[in-house]
Amino acid sequence: MTEQGKEWDYCQIEFQLRYKGEDLSRAGTKQMWLTFLARATGPYKSYLAGEAEIPVAGAVAGVSFVPQKNNVGHVNIHQNLLDELQRDGWRLLPEKGSAWWERRLRRPARPQKSLVSWLKRE
Repeated sequence: MTEQGKEWDYCQIEFQLRYKGEDLSRAGTKQMWLTFLARATGPYKSYLAGEAEIPVAGAVAGVSFVPQKNNVGHVNIHQNLLDELQRDGWRLLPEKGSAWWERRLRRPARPQKSLVSWLKRE
């Protein structure tokens, strides 16, 4: 996509649950990780622009496995990811997804560096 002759990388924040095989006790209490992922696509490549995660107890009755806007930990790691992306040149776009964490960002596209060009610098 171009705007005034520029090509852009676009980034979408989404979430997923991860299980890393961790047992917190002999009773088999599972630890899950709520992870916010910033998946980016552009004219040169698709990549993971950033991620942030927070532990969630997997065997607690009533626990929610969806990011909660009223959970300070969820909001803080989401904001940490947004801050990290913005330091890396990403800018928030005004449109939002249907969920509070679904944000879109963009930055000028960065050409993919080949291994050959990297080796030539040495």
